[in-house]
Amino acid sequence: LEPLSGLPYPPFNLPADHSHPSENDLFDGHVLALYLVSTGTFIHPISRRTIERTECGALDKYLLDHGMDAVRVEHVCVHCAAGPRVSASLSSVMSRLRAEAAQVLQALFAGEGPRTAA
Repeated sequence: LEPLSGLPYPPFNLPADHSHPSENDLFDGHVLALYLVSTGTFIHPISRRTIERTECGALDKYLLDHGMDAVRVEHVCVHCAAGPRVSASLSSVMSRLRAEAAQVLQALFAGEGPRTAA
């Protein structure tokens, strides 16, 4: 794992517990976004609490503010929460977004993808 201090952009703050800030609140926002979208699981990696829609929107904004590609975290979060009620056409879009995120995430961990902000 790469230290957060080595990132070319600031870490993303996602509190493990909103009432008790801790050192477990900072993440590589790019990797976090790709993980959330590729898995469709919106659970905090440390505390296992549900990640809120507003936090997903903040993560989307963070990506754009730091010159990274949008992976539509909030969009995927909302539609994963809809479960089986998602239409066939939307399901196709969701599958594509999740597959793209998984591919980029795999490339990052294989050392093939750039770790710099665009």
